[in-house]
Amino acid sequence: MARIDFTVPHDLDQPEARRRIEAGLPKLEAAIPGGAEVTSDWQDQERMVLTIRVMGQTIVVDGAVTGSEVRGETKVPMMLSMMAGQIRDMVTESISRMLAKPAAG
Repeated sequence: MARIDFTVPHDLDQPEARRRIEAGLPKLEAAIPGGAEVTSDWQDQERMVLTIRVMGQTIVVDGAVTGSEVRGETKVPMMLSMMAGQIRDMVTESISRMLAKPAAG
């Protein structure tokens, strides 16, 4: 698997950043070209693992949500490694959009 590091800075406190990411996850599935299945698993208060199944392949995003950034690693199967740049951009742009929109409630 190819590994792609990412960092998305923000100015939210950690609980609000987590709430916004949780609120945005349902929209992520629909936004991925070609259709996808997205599952999330919070390992603890800061660490989340996203599993994205698309085109018969599995992409794993392992990230930490802190009070200043979301950082982590995306694991891309070799079959999709030629798209690593686009996948990195999609991950960082999706996180940025989720953080920018206040969580309802």
